[in-house]
Amino acid sequence: MSRSASERLQDIIDAIARARIADDRMTQAEEIHDDDGVKVAFESILHNLFVIGEAVKSLPISLLEESSDIPWRDIAALRDVIGHHYHRVVPAIIHRTVHVDLEPLEREVRELLRRSR
Repeated sequence: MSRSASERLQDIIDAIARARIADDRMTQAEEIHDDDGVKVAFESILHNLFVIGEAVKSLPISLLEESSDIPWRDIAALRDVIGHHYHRVVPAIIHRTVHVDLEPLEREVRELLRRSR
């Protein structure tokens, strides 16, 4: 059974929240020099970014066209890098994504979700 666009949008919002929590945990682990904790938190961030990309890929094109300011293709492409080219993941780009790019994405997804109800 396929998930609805509203469910996919909610998946994105939930994954954004989890990515932020993982990023906070990664910072805490870095502060105490817990290398294993850093790795686990970073992998959690990657997983949630993967979920976001997968959800984006499943959204109807017509819905994505309503938000042309959001780089939907880049979001889907990041999912592909994480899933297929994990050895090319650049931690600085992932950090920037969490700290800069997720906020406007969350705002727009919340708006799309509001309009779809």
